[in-house]
This record gives sequence, structure tokens and C-alpha cells, in this order.
Amino acid sequence: MLTILRTVQVKVIMTEASRAALVEQYRQQIRRRQEEWEQWQFQAKKLLADARKRSPEALEFVQERIAREERQRKEKLEQLQFQLRQAENLPEGSEIEYATVQSPVQIRVGDVWDEIMSGTEIMVKDGRICEIRQSARQ
Repeated sequence: MLTILRTVQVKVIMTEASRAALVEQYRQQIRRRQEEWEQWQFQAKKLLADARKRSPEALEFVQERIAREERQRKEKLEQLQFQLRQAENLPEGSEIEYATVQSPVQIRVGDVWDEIMSGTEIMVKDGRICEIRQSARQ
């Protein structure tokens, strides 16, 4: 016998309380990203000014880096805004992925690997575990 770790998906069943918490979580993340964006813009101006003093090559490199960074930050902000809109419109009873955790499981010679490693889910409703699902693959 041997104990190994397997991945277990944690899902939240949407209720009014969980929706309010999720919406607030997304709003906080959006605010934090917007603050980071403002700080980045300030840093970018300094980087550009320094690069202009050095050389045209340095300026081009910094401009590319700034453009790449701004694109990534904008995409992340748009993704969070999309997730916020989705959370606001999810019907009660919807199941959403919340986290992934590791769970120990004992295995023995002769066990069916796919059954051991397949689809275990923990369902959470209003902060309480309401169900643990084990799905065996056929």
C-alpha cells in the first residue's frame, strides 16, 4: 500500500450570499489592478525618460516592453471585468470552479488507476461543504 496525492476540484454552488461575495472579490481585484495600472504608467514614464537619455536602441527596447506590459495588464483587467459580469448574472444553483486542492489517497496493487484519480469534487454552499462527489470513469 502507498499513499499518493490527487487533485480535487472545489466548486461553489451559487447562492445570493456567494454571489455577493464573489462580486465583491472581483471588484476588489479590479480596483487593485487599476491601482497597479496607474503605478505602472508612472514607472513607464520614468523608464522612457531614462531610455531617451541612453540611446535610440534603449528607447525602442523600453517602448516594446511597455507596450507588452500594458497589453498584458489590459487583458487581465478585461478578463476580470468579464468575470464580474458573469458572476452578477449567474443563476442560483450554478456551480463554479473555486479552487483546486490536493488530497491523499491510498493505493494498492490491483487498484484501477482511472477510478482513483478521476473527478473527485468538493461542493461548497454558503461556506459549508454540502457534498463530496466521486465519479468513476467507465
